[in-house]
Amino acid sequence: MSGDWRGGDYTAVGDAWAHAAHDVIALALADLGHPADTPVPRVLDVATGSGPAALAAARAGSGVVGVDLEPGLLRVAAERARRAGLAGRARFVVGDALALPFPAGTFDAVLSTFGVMFAPDPGRAAAELARVCRPGGVLAIASWTPDGVMGRIAPTVTEHLSHHPPDDSPLTVRPTLWGDPGHVRTWFAPLPVAVRTRVLYVRVAYPSVADAVRFFENKPGPLRAHRTALEAAGRWERARAALAALFQTHNQAADGSLLMDVPYLLTLGRVADPTDQADPGHQ
Repeated sequence: MSGDWRGGDYTAVGDAWAHAAHDVIALALADLGHPADTPVPRVLDVATGSGPAALAAARAGSGVVGVDLEPGLLRVAAERARRAGLAGRARFVVGDALALPFPAGTFDAVLSTFGVMFAPDPGRAAAELARVCRPGGVLAIASWTPDGVMGRIAPTVTEHLSHHPPDDSPLTVRPTLWGDPGHVRTWFAPLPVAVRTRVLYVRVAYPSVADAVRFFENKPGPLRAHRTALEAAGRWERARAALAALFQTHNQAADGSLLMDVPYLLTLGRVADPTDQADPGHQ
């Protein structure tokens, strides 16, 4: 993944939308189909972070592997699986979304919730997701849309920078491109995957706007690096105020808390099965 995801507390902010993983895995498994007399689905959760999607898959009866570059997040995920009694169904390994450490066709379903969108080479990441999914298997990727509140966080902050990072900097990765159906179709077009997309919403809640700003400014990843640059230039307080205003604009709560319905794009892909060709007489 891009940016520095060490340090800070990713789970403090990410847990606010972790429940979206239950919807993603339910839709993925429904699309896959799982008759009672078939083996337990093999699921891979790419960029699993603290493991919400992997745990949702395990609770749904799947055997799941969560993969991420950050060992610290994987330790959190493994501990959560242990506490939930799911350690036998979920395991976690270090790995890169651009070079997944599994043979081709290993998994029945491959998913990522707000994770693979941070990979610095989206076309290569899409190819890796497809490679490790078996023919006839399902891909499910959830990503923030560019025009939703989550997609507006980085632009709201970076507009206060006096200059933008160079093109080869990991900070120039635009994760919300995964929330644009046109880009998603472009990345999967060369691959044996039929994709369809739909916009869904996840309700995100924090105790207050101030708490949300505090969580995000300490969140590992590119935003924290932007904060460091803005602090050095004496511009962070203005950017911080703009971030608070963004959250307040989308706030549906009237009791001092923060409540937002945040859009995300769900991409569902079916990997082509060459043995499942239509009868030529029906083409």
